[in-house]
Amino acid sequence: MERYTADFTDINENGAGITRLDGMVVFVPGVLPGERVEFEITERKKNYAVGKCLSLIRRSEYRIASICPDEEACGGCALGWMEYEEENRIKANAVRAALRRAGLSGISVEETVFAPQRYGYRNKMTLHYDPDAHCFGYCRPESNAVLPFHGCALCPQGFSDIVLFLHDDPDLVSALSPQSLSIRSADDGITVVFSCREWNERASETIRCALKKQFSEITHVLVSAPEHRETTELTDRIAGLDMRYSAEAFRQVNTPAFERLLALVREEAEKANFKTAADLYCGSGVIGLELAKEFPKAKFYGIEINPDAVEDAKKNAARNGIGNIRFFCGDAASFRQRFPVSPDLVTVDPPRAGLSASMRRELLALAPQNVIYVSCNPQTLARDLAELMQNGYRIARVTPVNMFPATKHVETAARLVKDDAACPKGSEGSHETL
Repeated sequence: MERYTADFTDINENGAGITRLDGMVVFVPGVLPGERVEFEITERKKNYAVGKCLSLIRRSEYRIASICPDEEACGGCALGWMEYEEENRIKANAVRAALRRAGLSGISVEETVFAPQRYGYRNKMTLHYDPDAHCFGYCRPESNAVLPFHGCALCPQGFSDIVLFLHDDPDLVSALSPQSLSIRSADDGITVVFSCREWNERASETIRCALKKQFSEITHVLVSAPEHRETTELTDRIAGLDMRYSAEAFRQVNTPAFERLLALVREEAEKANFKTAADLYCGSGVIGLELAKEFPKAKFYGIEINPDAVEDAKKNAARNGIGNIRFFCGDAASFRQRFPVSPDLVTVDPPRAGLSASMRRELLALAPQNVIYVSCNPQTLARDLAELMQNGYRIARVTPVNMFPATKHVETAARLVKDDAACPKGSEGSHETL
């Protein structure tokens, strides 16, 4: 491979430094702006190339040593080799760049909101099983190959201790025929979940006893197979809410940062002056419940396609004594078909793919005065915001939230206001009582 030397002037959202070589953009992972680097080209595309850093000739003042034991092979901590302050700046720039590419170059993006803890924040770890090596691990980037596990700095040390304990007794694990392992922490302790190809009662009981004997903080060890499903409830306290989830339910992995995100949503809802609100993609109900608690005179409707999550949401509403919200199971894009309600405020928190085309049509037909959009993908957020702006909305606020420190991922909270609403619809009320 031929070697090149160049100065790097920028960095993309994936943590790759950017330079130009003979007019072509070159991305080199792990390189910071301001660094001079010797590198080689590993991949050439039509409009860009990808390189590998061979040596640092001039280092950035923001470079630090990564604490990830498998930094290069895993790729999860894509930004772990820079100072936290620089990471947060880069994530805000990633949101700005996504908006600019969608034609929204004039939109102001605030600085990134973040929690103090950069490592050990994840309340969930999911690993895959390599039956040949008899061990669990993350998959290598863009591959199904399992990387041998030596620890994970993003998770509590106790998670890594559990995995390494299992690796010390490969026969104990292989008897289960596992496919994956999940470890989740909550206020009531740690839950370990094995997903297996087939049910083996004796092997399940053996591994259950071994883990509980070794780790006093483990409260549940669940073993599930296609013909045998085990579950339990996890208890958590989030923003003053007593929340309980089924063990397999989606839950934000960084509770302190999520509470900061909820505070942003509350702030924006306070500016909305609403009487009726719809929480679409409501999941287990945290966003809707938080707003319903803070605005007891308003009526709230939550809709979610996952029936287990809806049941969790209903139980959580009753557990917290919140009576001004109702949860329903169904496609969020069918809201108008289900309810004779014209919400003044709509909150959406879609998956990475963003709002579906049918959901975007539904949202425009609902025409709420205010939309609060929570996104885990700046690219699909920018696409959806552009369409909403083309149909009578303006962006009031965009704030990145670093829910996933040291990784390339960033959450964003945005509020949009409808400019051409004829009158506040909330004054009409609802034909349905809560």
